[in-house]
Amino acid sequence: MTIFELKNEFSIGKTIFDLPLKVTYYARVSTEKEEQINSLENQVSFFENYIKNNSNWTKVSGYVDEGISRYKFIKTY
Repeated sequence: MTIFELKNEFSIGKTIFDLPLKVTYYARVSTEKEEQINSLENQVSFFENYIKNNSNWTKVSGYVDEGISRYKFIKTY
């Protein structure tokens, strides 16, 4: 579906939930703590169920990012 087609569908009162879309998710944690790993699993489960529960949507593979976002700054003299 193109952006133009989406705009037309929205202009006649349809919502994103009414449209036949391929839908994915991006789940991310920023630390290696156990709570964050559980959070990642919870995110994936939530999004997969959310997508599955909309009959107009087709789930495509999601992306899971277990990366660490903090930087280590090393000061040298």
